[in-house]
Amino acid sequence: MYIIITNYLKIGLYFSLLAGLINTANAQKKNDFGNPTLTHYLNDEKTRSISFSGYTEIWARYLELNPGSLVNGEQVNSISDLSLRRVRVKMAYQPTEKFTFVLQGGLTNVNVASKTTPAFELLDAYAEYKFNDVIAAGAGRSTWRGLSRFTTGPLNTLLYDLPSYATGNAGISDETVRELSVYAKGQIGKLDYRLVIADPYTNVSADPQYNLAAFSKTHPNKDYSGYFKYEFFESENNSSPFHSGTYSGKKKVLALGAGFEYIHNALWHLDEAKTTINDDEKSFAVDLFYDTPINKERGTSFSAYAMAMNNNYGPNYVRYSGVSNPASVVNTSDSSLNGAGNNSPVKGTGNTYYLQIGGTLPYFNKDKNNLQLQPAASVMLSDLDGLHDKALTYDAGVSLLMNGMSSRLTVDAQNRPIYALNNVGQADVSDRKWQFVLKYRIDFN
Repeated sequence: MYIIITNYLKIGLYFSLLAGLINTANAQKKNDFGNPTLTHYLNDEKTRSISFSGYTEIWARYLELNPGSLVNGEQVNSISDLSLRRVRVKMAYQPTEKFTFVLQGGLTNVNVASKTTPAFELLDAYAEYKFNDVIAAGAGRSTWRGLSRFTTGPLNTLLYDLPSYATGNAGISDETVRELSVYAKGQIGKLDYRLVIADPYTNVSADPQYNLAAFSKTHPNKDYSGYFKYEFFESENNSSPFHSGTYSGKKKVLALGAGFEYIHNALWHLDEAKTTINDDEKSFAVDLFYDTPINKERGTSFSAYAMAMNNNYGPNYVRYSGVSNPASVVNTSDSSLNGAGNNSPVKGTGNTYYLQIGGTLPYFNKDKNNLQLQPAASVMLSDLDGLHDKALTYDAGVSLLMNGMSSRLTVDAQNRPIYALNNVGQADVSDRKWQFVLKYRIDFN
């Protein structure tokens, strides 16, 4: 496995260096570091190309663990750890003006809980044909999907990571937020759209229980999703499935979006007669994204995002999940409903609301237009049928942008709820836990 990973990295490094050398000779456009981009144009008109990009996110974290969490067989209340949140290497090949092929690999959530050698995984492999600006169609394994702006994860984040509700089915009906799918996308004037039909995975399933929906063990049906947004000011690039979480004042964007996701008979439960009842997964969302410069000369900007989502998975369904979880086992005699590590309720039958705001402060180095702070805060409130108390999770943090969004250091504090059953069997908040993350991210392109 080590040899395979090393070979992948050598190949990626070789092609990146090669593309960089070619760009230097051809005087290509510059990235945030002032270096030529890793794009090699295949014709004089610069309409055909091959490009390389990627990024690495490294976390240093202090985490208060959920009750009863076991790490390496020992019950502990807190832990400090290092992890590779994401490593990505991407190639985009455009041999003609109409056709694009994308290949991406990487590592995800490499931490103390990773007991085996982490595998460099194939993440994306898809092809797309662009008929015109109104419609393009693609197929393969990718993150193209609908529902909300951040369902695929944002391209740039205001805080340390994407909001947890955004990928609430991660690892259940997908693989690292990827599915095998076909999609159509395009822009009709100010209207941007995407429609996706995917084959969901069945990574997590359970036997039906009374009045409690769980993902079914039967063969999954198609995953239908879509997202539509109206762009009032500047248009956003739709060449990739990812939406930007912030432009740091580089663009003025106001986008009103709405989306859906539907999977027939995705879940099941038992009724009072012990009869198995199938449940559809039905989700609807509306959101609003605003990003604008305040003073371009000083580098100041403001960004805000608001989202409301209704999910119906069946009776009392709640998904507990934690990002880069350092604990996978729990002492059941001391445990909460959250389970091990940093699990918390991220999605379920009911309504979820999310709000984040932030912006950039003036440049420290005005002459070079770099080094600036980007404070941000968010709150997520979930009113779920399976929880008696509402789930409130909040974050606050600040990033130091050293070379724009391509090299940044982020400090973040997050507080999450812990749930336990009360004396009448209802899920109440019994405690709250903190997480503190220091993240460094570097991009190459």
